[in-house]
Amino acid sequence: MKPPVTMRSHRRRAGGQRWREHNSTRQTQILEAAVALIEENDPNVEVSIQQIAERAGLARSVVYRQFDNREDLDSRVREFVVERYVAEVEAVLVLDPAKTFEEIVLDVMCTVVRWAADHPKLYRYGQSGTVHGHAAGESSLTIGRHRVAETLWQQVSSLSGILGIDVLPYRPVVYGIVGLVEGVVTEYLGAPTESERPDQESVARLLTSSAWHLFAGHAADRGLHFERSTAMGEAMAELLANAANKKD
Repeated sequence: MKPPVTMRSHRRRAGGQRWREHNSTRQTQILEAAVALIEENDPNVEVSIQQIAERAGLARSVVYRQFDNREDLDSRVREFVVERYVAEVEAVLVLDPAKTFEEIVLDVMCTVVRWAADHPKLYRYGQSGTVHGHAAGESSLTIGRHRVAETLWQQVSSLSGILGIDVLPYRPVVYGIVGLVEGVVTEYLGAPTESERPDQESVARLLTSSAWHLFAGHAADRGLHFERSTAMGEAMAELLANAANKKD
């Protein structure tokens, strides 16, 4: 006796879901293996499919089944790297009311500089070709910059909306700050030798100071004055109080 049609359909759906999860797990294995090999090898050495398969503990044929071709695999590796980078930056891109503006920005800058210093080969590899799901001219650097800038903009615009401050004209500045950071980090990684490269904290503090001067300068133009040592929550409370007084 055959099971009801609805039961057979459910089984097919369940089987399809398990197969998708199985493929997803294998793809992650392959991408992690590729990333590890890129970091271990000289930038001028191409990592082969066979090496990736062996590191992932899979047959080479499995790698070919999971990706359309070598170009597809490379583009997905870049996407994988971008996602990791953005996740680390976004994890610290939080407007904590207990911290000062400087502490918040320094946390972000330290994360960006440390990630680039810890993964210089991945940082450069991401700029060497296309990224899955994006246009041919977009490098992982451009995509990561846009993602981080969007997150930062959402944080800033949400907060300013509560305070009744129109920050829309400053949207390009947010993207400019992120572009400045990536430019400085790229220059930092390009130092000919380790001895000529400044330490990570110095670079992070330079970037933090640059961001602060941009923020404080534009705020001053609008009659708003902040101190680096003031906690974010305290500054916001003062702005809310000033907004309430103006309404009265």
